Amino acid sequence: MLSFTKDILSKMEKFLTDIFTEKEANVITFGVDTGKLSKKTLQIYRKASRFIEPFDVEKKKNLLARVKVFDKGDVKIDKVKQKTKKIISSTKFPLMLSYSHLPSFYSTQAFDEKTKIIIFDAHADLKEKYMDRKISGYGSKNERLNDATWLKRLCEIKNPKKIAILGLRSCDENELRFIKEKGIFYYTAEQIKDNLFTAKNVLREFTRDSDVYVSLDMDVFDPSAAPGVDHPEPNGIFFEHFSELVRFIGGKIVGMDVCCLKPVRGNEQTEYLAIRSIFEILGKL
Repeated sequence: MLSFTKDILSKMEKFLTDIFTEKEANVITFGVDTGKLSKKTLQIYRKASRFIEPFDVEKKKNLLARVKVFDKGDVKIDKVKQKTKKIISSTKFPLMLSYSHLPSFYSTQAFDEKTKIIIFDAHADLKEKYMDRKISGYGSKNERLNDATWLKRLCEIKNPKKIAILGLRSCDENELRFIKEKGIFYYTAEQIKDNLFTAKNVLREFTRDSDVYVSLDMDVFDPSAAPGVDHPEPNGIFFEHFSELVRFIGGKIVGMDVCCLKPVRGNEQTEYLAIRSIFEILGKL
């Protein structure tokens, strides 16, 4: 009986399914372990993934019809770039799960310079320096490299004109000035909701004929839809906006991550929304 129980728990720790081998899979999932809180969040992503129907009633389509997932388990943050590169070299699709946004700094570096990076996020994450007790606990005690600064550091490595921020509604004057000076493509949450037609068509042109990496920070959604995040910002987008924007990504999605889930006791809506959003992206493979 004990052996059987352990086996069930082991299966529950896998993302979505454990029926495919790594060789058979075309999507390789891995989590980023940055400490005790991250481990709990990664378990919740995996558990929730088994309770969301992949069949889209409106589209009359199984979003995962062409998807075979293998969960590689968790890695430390300093191994993220190496892990992502290895997955890409095996011609498979990397899906990274993380507690914070900092691991995206490393995963995005695994892709070539032509890859467009689409970031769904309420925050710009373009501060030059930032430090508080919360962020220092997310795998970095470096005030120049953490959740609030990771994209600024990435822009020092990557071409900012290949980067888009969608759903933006929280930044300071310096960050907005940097966005405009460097030519970072962005749409605020208000702009998306006021004119979704224009936003999605501009996004299609931005991504046309390109490889695209998608980073989804769960705080891009309005707190009424996603309360389980670390820094909820009012007036966010909703799933209908996200789904339409994803549908209009014009290029080939070659990798993604989902981050910044902070589970709320007794409320599972944010993790369920995270998984459904992942399915929406995987449905384009």
